[in-house]
Parts: sequence; C-alpha cells; structure tokens
Amino acid sequence: MADKKQYISTDPPEKIKFRPDPQEEQKSYLKITNKSEMKQAFKVKCTRNDLFRIKPATGILDYNQTLTIALIYRGGQEKLPSEERHHFGVYHIPAPEGCTCEGAWAEHYGPPQGEHKLRVVWE
Repeated sequence: MADKKQYISTDPPEKIKFRPDPQEEQKSYLKITNKSEMKQAFKVKCTRNDLFRIKPATGILDYNQTLTIALIYRGGQEKLPSEERHHFGVYHIPAPEGCTCEGAWAEHYGPPQGEHKLRVVWE
C-alpha cells in the first residue's frame, strides 16, 4: 500500500514534550504548515480530552501558511499518564475555496488525506 502524500508538516515532527509534573497545567506548542497548493482543513485530536486541551483544534490553512497550536496538559493528576498510551493526531483534507472548516469535513467522505501522530513524552 502506498503512503499518503502529506500536505501538512508539523514542528516538532514526532513528539510533544511536557515536564514530568502531574499536578501542574502545562503548555506545549505545535506548528503546522500547509505545503500543498490549495487550502487544507485540519483537525487536531488527542487520546483523552479530560487530560489535554487543544487551541485551536480545527481550522483552514492557506497555501504556505503556518499556524501555532497550543497543546495543554490539564494537570491535577496523582501520577503521570503513561507515555505509551497518549498522542496527538493532526488530520487534514483539501478545503474548497470559500468553504468553512466544518463544511469541508461534513462534505468529506472516507479517511483524511493525511495524518501525523505525535507521541506525548514527559521530559
């Protein structure tokens, strides 16, 4: 099976790092860049909404546009969540001219055009 073409790049490319403090709310930042020749609608998801927040979680990127997304660990835990279990996923599809992000995803059928998985690590 051929790999899907990735039209959105991420920085960092593989891991999202948080400090090893289970009680404290922490922010990490993810930059996403549209490398295609058309607009891309994106969604950023996480494994547990009670542990993490994403701002903004959805949107549309113009050609060559870069956006910084805040990934927030909510804190308040007794112990650190397991690294092996948690990740953020960045999904994208083409966004027709003049459409909204919600409209692009509502009209899309099948899997996303591309996706990146970024593992959560505690350092």
